[in-house]
Amino acid sequence: MKQLTFAQEHHYQEEDDGIPLLIKLTYAGQSIEVRAKVDPGAAVCLFSHEDGLDLGIPVEQGIPKRLGGLTGTLDAFGHEVTLQTGDIAFQSIVYFAKYPNLPRNLLGRQGWLRNLRLAIVDYDNVLYLSEYGS
Repeated sequence: MKQLTFAQEHHYQEEDDGIPLLIKLTYAGQSIEVRAKVDPGAAVCLFSHEDGLDLGIPVEQGIPKRLGGLTGTLDAFGHEVTLQTGDIAFQSIVYFAKYPNLPRNLLGRQGWLRNLRLAIVDYDNVLYLSEYGS
């Protein structure tokens, strides 16, 4: 049997719409902290249009992508940023919504989860993280 160890432990508040984490995004020397929901079912990381503007990103000049979900489609644009969760930071392509008022930011497989080892004990509201390969 393999033993897993983790570098970080995050306690989170229980919320009806997911597991929240505080994330730091950095682009061209500008940084912001935002709340995002852990979503291992999401293909990519998705942040609000407003977050992109706050970072000084020309949102619509990024890599275009049409994302599909339970409620329809959403147009977004990918940009390379530094994404930091706790003490773990890495370069990543994340997407910003084309239009304002995205109801929540999402941490998906590409851009976040594939860079980490993750364990969740939801009963205790605890999330464990380490960099992948560490």
